[in-house]
Amino acid sequence: MPEQVAFLFPGQGSQYVGMGASLYQEFALAKTVFSEAEAVTGLPLRQYCFEGPLEQLTRTQIAQPAILTVEYLIFRILKDEGIEPSWVAGHSLGEYAALVAAGALSFADALALVKRRAEHMAAVQVEGGMAAVLNLPADRLEKLVQELQTEGTIVLANFNTPTQIVISGEKKLVHKLTERIKAEGEGRVIPLEVEGAFHSPLMKPAAENFRQDLAKTSFAALKVPIISNVTAEAVLSSDQLPLLLEKQIYSPVRWTESIEQLASLGCNIFFELGGKILSGMVKKILPAAQVDTFRESADLKKYLQK
Repeated sequence: MPEQVAFLFPGQGSQYVGMGASLYQEFALAKTVFSEAEAVTGLPLRQYCFEGPLEQLTRTQIAQPAILTVEYLIFRILKDEGIEPSWVAGHSLGEYAALVAAGALSFADALALVKRRAEHMAAVQVEGGMAAVLNLPADRLEKLVQELQTEGTIVLANFNTPTQIVISGEKKLVHKLTERIKAEGEGRVIPLEVEGAFHSPLMKPAAENFRQDLAKTSFAALKVPIISNVTAEAVLSSDQLPLLLEKQIYSPVRWTESIEQLASLGCNIFFELGGKILSGMVKKILPAAQVDTFRESADLKKYLQK
């Protein structure tokens, strides 16, 4: 079977102070990409990415365009070296970088959408939170979540691996569930560095407002197929994208199924662009998969010198 490479793009939570700095020093293209991103967003992204502080970089309105910019830059560096994907997929926010890589969106349009998406999400007034739950059987976690749903909004939000599911909802309920899991002594909970209850029904107002931005955006034909977060299936036409991107804001990310789908379609190599979170997830889902991670200039240079 010929090699089929899937490019994977991580989402919010993959930001870190210093992101993109080594790329900026090594690759001339970085200056062009960051300049365009700053012109479109009106944000000093170089300053936030390279110097932080982390509290600022983690803010939804800054993290989202910053992550997209660095992921797009890495994609362009690989593309310029003749390395292109057979398939693409992105985790939550990462789906926008995947759409640029697939040819459906220009970088400028993706940035504009991500900026508006972040603003709509940040404007949701409910105090929300998210946490990753590890090594707790899915049926047990689902039962605990259902018990708390009588008190408000809390849901299973990201199905990341067979042993990692993210919960999302009202902060007090996320905290309550965390304490209950700790008390039971089974499983482990890691709070996520995000500002809201993403991929939960609390984000529906943001999705409704975002619909207008999506309606004004031109989506080109897909040059490379993409697996949707919402359906875990291949998107066959760009006409499907506006509704899928609207739903993505409040729907679960079906990541485990997405990776299994890529494997069933013949993908045997996975490149993570801009982070290192998804690589670990892929190895949990497909232990035999070949996975490469590209975050720093050293990662790219090492691969390109092979």
